[in-house]
Amino acid sequence: MPDTYPVQRREVVGKKVRKLRREGMLPANLYGRGQESIALQLPYVQARDMLNAHGRNTLIEIQIEGEERPRPVVVRMLAQNPVTRALLHVDFYQVDLSRVLQASVPVSLIGESAAVERRGGVLVQYADSIEVEALPQSLPERIDVSIARLAALDDQLLLRHAVAPAGVTFLGDPDTLIASVTRPRIQVEDEAVPEGEEEGAEAAEGEEGETPEATTEDGDGDGGDSGEEA
Repeated sequence: MPDTYPVQRREVVGKKVRKLRREGMLPANLYGRGQESIALQLPYVQARDMLNAHGRNTLIEIQIEGEERPRPVVVRMLAQNPVTRALLHVDFYQVDLSRVLQASVPVSLIGESAAVERRGGVLVQYADSIEVEALPQSLPERIDVSIARLAALDDQLLLRHAVAPAGVTFLGDPDTLIASVTRPRIQVEDEAVPEGEEEGAEAAEGEEGETPEATTEDGDGDGGDSGEEA
């Protein structure tokens, strides 16, 4: 049984919602297939706790004040302050429990990788979410993907390697890259200089370094600095 949250119909619209927010209320809207949008409001603290508990795309219910039955919904869109990340607005989508939904679900990498633990590789995640299709009751809060198959450096984890939860279908290219293990930077740098040539490279660098010093003393040096990308 999904959790139910009380909401109220909202009369305040437009720029006047700023006053609503100052009073601790969050403006919201409810829309759905073949129905008109309804302006709603709910306490900010309640909305924050609801999102912390369920995130987006998880089936919940909202009880509109004055209505007999709660409505099954998912959170579809959030508006947040770009600096403080405070909530500004939330959109609920009323679902038909008999129709499948498509949604973007966060990816969570779980488990251990031998390439990371034993070989010092660096785990890089490329996909933060996966597009899925499922009935509203089956939509997961997140998709757990094991990294155990990443046993060697340069191994890749693709969408086809992930296991879909019961009742969930993954959408998109099965070869979508989710994560990989890259080589440690120090190892890459070592491989960039062929063995036996490191001393020669250092000697050449020392010889080149003498010329600017002599030029500077003569007053003919170029004072420009070379930039390095951060």
